[in-house]
Amino acid sequence: MVVHEENGFLEYLDLQGDLPDQVTKSELLAQVREAGFSLSDRQLTFYVTEGLVPRSVRVGTRAGTYPVSVVWLMKWILQARDAGVSIEALKELLPVWKFLIRAQRDELLDIGGLESVARQHVTSYEASLGVPRVVSYVLMRACCPTCRGKIRVVYKDGTERSLNDADATIGFAIARTPTDDADDAAAGTPQWWASARIALSIPSNHSTDPTTVILGVKPNEALPPDPSDHPGHNQASTEEEEHM
Repeated sequence: MVVHEENGFLEYLDLQGDLPDQVTKSELLAQVREAGFSLSDRQLTFYVTEGLVPRSVRVGTRAGTYPVSVVWLMKWILQARDAGVSIEALKELLPVWKFLIRAQRDELLDIGGLESVARQHVTSYEASLGVPRVVSYVLMRACCPTCRGKIRVVYKDGTERSLNDADATIGFAIARTPTDDADDAAAGTPQWWASARIALSIPSNHSTDPTTVILGVKPNEALPPDPSDHPGHNQASTEEEEHM
């Protein structure tokens, strides 16, 4: 028997699909720390209070459990915070993150649906700039080479691509409405402000790919092994460990 509050617990349980796993608070903290993030009990409570993370629930005799998808959620939140994203922007981006996790679960990324969710929930300029980042982060970090080909991308005109296709990309165009103190001709009229395009299909041999800019290590430091160097990196382990 699951005793829960109306705090999104069942929604996060649904996000993880067939994975039945739940974790205790100590297991959640340990897995997040193993991924290289700093997270204390007090910090976790803060994110729960802010409404970004659901409360733990009692499952049978186990008190204080979370769906395993909350581990993915916490990793995404912390990497975004490390990049300087505000709490307010994260609240706007959370529905986008959930949409992308569902897209992976269903093996179908509907670009029209992504736009609809983003335009409904993302209103600030900071959060708008964060949409390409969360799309890239979720899709690139969570997909292993064997499962990427199963995800179909459906564009707004109905055409489809596999996530492995070299021409599978997503463009972003951000509009802003000038404030009332702007030029009278521009005030109140939305204008295109910024644009970007990201490739969904990326080589997994990062260290030798000539189109990839490597960051985070000094020029004289050894590079980490490429994902393609791990033939045993299967879908199950990716979903449990890398899903974001």
